[in-house]
Amino acid sequence: MAKKQNTFTSVNKEANKIWNTATENLAVDTAKSISKQMSSMSASQKEAATTQRNIAARFFDNQEEALKNIKKGGIRNPSLAKLGNDLIWGIYHADAAAAQAKTREERNDADVALSSLNKSLQELYNIIEIGKDTDSIFMQEYFGLEGAKNPGQPGGMALVGRDTPLWCKTMAIRSGLAGDDANEEYLVGKDSEIRLKYTGSILNGEVVDKPALTWLSYDPGIILDLKAENITMLQAPSTLDANGEQVSIIDNSLQYNDAYLLLDQKYVEVSADGKTQTEFIPANMAKIVNDTKARSMARANALLNNYDEANRVWRNNFNMEEDIKFEVAPNGKNIDKNQQVEFQKLMFDSLKELLPTVAVGQTTEVVQEQPKPEVVEEVEITADQFN
Repeated sequence: MAKKQNTFTSVNKEANKIWNTATENLAVDTAKSISKQMSSMSASQKEAATTQRNIAARFFDNQEEALKNIKKGGIRNPSLAKLGNDLIWGIYHADAAAAQAKTREERNDADVALSSLNKSLQELYNIIEIGKDTDSIFMQEYFGLEGAKNPGQPGGMALVGRDTPLWCKTMAIRSGLAGDDANEEYLVGKDSEIRLKYTGSILNGEVVDKPALTWLSYDPGIILDLKAENITMLQAPSTLDANGEQVSIIDNSLQYNDAYLLLDQKYVEVSADGKTQTEFIPANMAKIVNDTKARSMARANALLNNYDEANRVWRNNFNMEEDIKFEVAPNGKNIDKNQQVEFQKLMFDSLKELLPTVAVGQTTEVVQEQPKPEVVEEVEITADQFN
């Protein structure tokens, strides 16, 4: 049978067919990836992500108005101005009372009040400066502005862990992005410390009352890009190849180096339509595990040395619903020993997505052997054969 002759039309048609199939497959793969990511999230992660989206919608719907509200909610908060004014006038009156005191007790009372008011005013000045930085950083990281990664994603701001979900809601109130019923109020506590009181429907009926210095200094932290770290680890030299050169487990294109493949065990599979065949080479998993386990454990131990860092990974990377338990373990770490074991397992298991069981080799066309034409032997007939 003669081979089909290609034309521009036939080649173009085949190319478009391949491209359309690839596009459809990409859409399916993307949808599956998003669904998988959503299903792996904890309930608290989903709630925090929903809150962030709702607040971001208000911000991006009218950025100019939002920026005005942010200034009003921060240093232009009327409550802040009122408290500052009250403290200044309080100092003035306390100073006058001390000067006019007629008894030692009156002077002592006035001095104590004066000292307390000065302490509060100085703290308020510090809070104003801290608040300016916090407001700016919150806006940048919570909304992924100025090159910041998206919150809730690797390299972006953490949305869960310890007080983070509540803090984000109060910062939205402070920024004027939590609705008209939300309010931030500056108060002086019983120990002369400045406190912040938050109310609003975004808090679901809860009244939040926190020391201003510690609350405005709170840091949700950045989510560890665990996949990027794992890639870096797997691309670091870890063995010698057949030529005695140092090689890593995977190369820059995330493919196995030959030193980690069982080259003598390769096999071929033919496609369902029988037109193509693909070569597969098993990975040397025993060697891979041997060369990664110690490094994975070392990285996990480094994270476990710091409770906040470990908890951020626990909640945001490993999608745990509750914080890791704060408890002094026999090895001196401030994390429950059983959860340390689980943390180590999860860290090591995070490598798995980068380490397929086989490497895919070349795909080639299956060459069908053409049947050989039957040879008919010609026999010469002579007159002698009839005698």
